[in-house]
Amino acid sequence: MSKIKVLHVVRPAAGGMKNHLLDLVRLTDHTRFDVTVACPQDSLLWAELAALGIKTTPIPLVGELSPLKDYAAVKSLVKYLHSSGTVILHAHSSKGALVGRLAAAIVKTPVVVFTAHNSIFYEQWPRWKKNLFAMVERFLARLTDRIITVSDALKQELMEQESLPARQLTTIYNGIETDKFNLKLDTLTVRQSLSIPELGPVIGTIARLAPQKGVSYFLKAASLLKDYQVNFLVVGDGPLREELEQEAAELGLKNRVTFAGRRENIPEILATLDIFVLPSVTEGLPLTILEAMAAGKPVVATRVGGIPEAIVEGKTGLVVPPRDPEALAIALAGLLGERERMLRMGNCGRKHVTEKFTVQAMVNKTMELYQQLMGEKKLGIPSNPISTEGKQHRTDVEG
Repeated sequence: MSKIKVLHVVRPAAGGMKNHLLDLVRLTDHTRFDVTVACPQDSLLWAELAALGIKTTPIPLVGELSPLKDYAAVKSLVKYLHSSGTVILHAHSSKGALVGRLAAAIVKTPVVVFTAHNSIFYEQWPRWKKNLFAMVERFLARLTDRIITVSDALKQELMEQESLPARQLTTIYNGIETDKFNLKLDTLTVRQSLSIPELGPVIGTIARLAPQKGVSYFLKAASLLKDYQVNFLVVGDGPLREELEQEAAELGLKNRVTFAGRRENIPEILATLDIFVLPSVTEGLPLTILEAMAAGKPVVATRVGGIPEAIVEGKTGLVVPPRDPEALAIALAGLLGERERMLRMGNCGRKHVTEKFTVQAMVNKTMELYQQLMGEKKLGIPSNPISTEGKQHRTDVEG
């Protein structure tokens, strides 16, 4: 049987969504599925896909709404879909899903899947904008065979906001390669490379410096812990970096907080932390929390999106209300005073992630969904059953 052609459509992606897509296309069974990714040619994602040997096709897709560029992206996708014999179009993020689903509808692509990685109804939007967006999404849902949500909380939100039936939604949790984060190394060397003082525990966050990640609340919580000999670390970059550095200075944290910028050695950085924090105001299911637990670190995060589905409260970490730096500071102070509890949480977190949030489980469930949808449409399915035992499929692009 010939391979099933799959096209992933994604806007310029960074952070968790980029890593999710890279893992998905890398570990998809390439003996059954012929995978291509449509994304902007000048993006970091394009370069990383090329390094993995994944086929790509360029589209002029940008993150914000741009009628001219969006039309050009749809036109480009229509041309590709017509000529490629694509059977499954899999869109990621609301912007990728907008152009991808319109193009698939024009060409009549047999199977259309959309992964919602995060909430698409931002709280700062006025009610009219949320209603308009929900109306557009309800229309696009008619052009979609299945919507994947990365958490049950996100699934529930889409059911409520868009009145979508449960049968159209499937939760597939994000997953990670846990072995990458189980490191034994000289953390002093890592601290020195980040200009972190040698003495005192390190509390850190890894996030894109954008409003939804709530890093400002982390800084405010840090300012409430000035009496503790603690070092604070912010890893990541984004539109709010300059503003957040200024806020840290105004809070008297200039010598207590290190802004490390974008880094590639995340496993080493996590190994150096004593506590990982994610103060988000909206989330799907953040990979950084899973990575921190895989690294054996206790996690303190906000009660938003799928975060409570990832953290076992009191066992692998603590969950606090969003936008509440006082609650965050209290949770951190409590852990700092109980070293044995921190170690116990870290060990429980590593075990929890290994059992429930592996990348191979995520990839296998996605392939099973492809197979199910093709079967429902009587399109024929790959001849060999897909393993659900976490066995890693060999591909021609591993490495």
